[in-house]
Amino acid sequence: QGVKDRKQARSKYGAKRPKAA
Repeated sequence: QGVKDRKQARSKYGAKRPKAA
């Protein structure tokens, strides 16, 4: 959990969405 996860999650969904959701 950290900046890496946040950047990846944004690139994956293209929006502010949690990876677990």
